[in-house]
Amino acid sequence: MRNARLITCIMLLVFALTASAIGAAEPRLHSLLYTAETDDGLTLHAWLTPSPAEKPAPLYVLLPMMGHTHDSYNDFINALYKRVAANDSVAAAFRLPNILALDLRGHGKSTRIGDSSINYAHLSKAEFAKYPSDIASMIKRVLADKSRRFDRSETVVIGASIGANSAIMLHGLVEPLSRVVMLSPGEDYRSLRPAEAVSSFKGDILIFAGKEDSYSRQSSENLAALNLKHATLKIYPGADHGTRILRNNPAAMNDLINWILK
Repeated sequence: MRNARLITCIMLLVFALTASAIGAAEPRLHSLLYTAETDDGLTLHAWLTPSPAEKPAPLYVLLPMMGHTHDSYNDFINALYKRVAANDSVAAAFRLPNILALDLRGHGKSTRIGDSSINYAHLSKAEFAKYPSDIASMIKRVLADKSRRFDRSETVVIGASIGANSAIMLHGLVEPLSRVVMLSPGEDYRSLRPAEAVSSFKGDILIFAGKEDSYSRQSSENLAALNLKHATLKIYPGADHGTRILRNNPAAMNDLINWILK
């Protein structure tokens, strides 16, 4: 009788955990707002999609490309959750990270400095150079939130175009920065030059570029060659740039999700 009850309890627990995994198909997309003030008084805005895992989960940070806001990664977040739900695996659901998507300086809600408003179309190179430190201040602000269950031993950053350059340039500003994804980086874009950071980074680097996106493809090849031990380069058909590579190329979306869940 006791064995039968034990088996019943175990089955109920497995059912509950599996239901949690299936429920991961519906992310609480951008449900938590965070703000952080930069050294020059800019109020940055970022939105967290919390992990459904009951144990601490790592923080994944999403950086949009020029002219785009935090919601440009919605397709990616939804695809990640759908993959986990299709897998019908408790273990996979527990690997879902906390996902933080930013509005970068001059974009979306991140445009106020005191009573003044700024726009990315009119930023100077000196202002674009503040992107890595801006992002680092937001990451530190979020990880300092004791009400959330973060696995602080791992932080992953995914960036597109100017966000890609900014992502790898967090090396030395954010610890630990364990993995970086660069979607369509440039060797020199609005004063952000990522070569030194790519060369010295000891974590995994994943670089995507469109074959016909000539400047970014050449930049991606050159940057990957600086760190052959840690960098993986993937070139996809077409001229898609930044997050458009994920949106328009199912193979690229699949490759990124595989890399995250491995």
